[in-house]
Amino acid sequence: MEVFKISKSEKQENHSHQNQPNKNIKIAFFTNFIFSMIEFFFGSLFNSVSIMSDAVHDLGDSISIGFAWFFQGYSEKQQDEQFTFGYNRFSLLGALITGVVLIGGSFFMIYRSIPRLIDPQPVNYSGMFWLSLVAIGLNGYAAWILSKGSSKNEGMLNLHMLEDVLGWIGVLVVSIVMNFTEAYRLDPILSILIALY
Repeated sequence: MEVFKISKSEKQENHSHQNQPNKNIKIAFFTNFIFSMIEFFFGSLFNSVSIMSDAVHDLGDSISIGFAWFFQGYSEKQQDEQFTFGYNRFSLLGALITGVVLIGGSFFMIYRSIPRLIDPQPVNYSGMFWLSLVAIGLNGYAAWILSKGSSKNEGMLNLHMLEDVLGWIGVLVVSIVMNFTEAYRLDPILSILIALY
């Protein structure tokens, strides 16, 4: 009876460890998706192409995280007749899709930014400042959650969250500079730098 109890406890512990990657990815997905919608709204309101481009980038991240969430669930399945080696490689497929989506999003960000380099327009740098502070906090939280994980998807998505934090630090700095100089070309320049990074 004692052996059975230990076995049952170990089984529950293993099940908990298996579910943890999905839980972490789920938190990152909802955090990223909801905030990307907020970015679209305020990017348009503040007339900031760098925020709009960041919103596209974050939406791409959300789609990627959604795929990663889906494939992570499959990767934890046990082997069967169809997949005799199990479903582990589904986790790698999710990571591959994440990379492809981010590259496509980067090209789109550059496409959106070039016209604003030629014809710079005023932006609400005060709004950019406060939004960037919120974004740094949220993306930092998502990165911290994912840093606790051990799966390939969690590792790759953690890097994306950290990149987003760096991008928003750039928005913060640019908003401060524009407050004193009104150098509005910095907005599309930052957008292109985020894309190339």
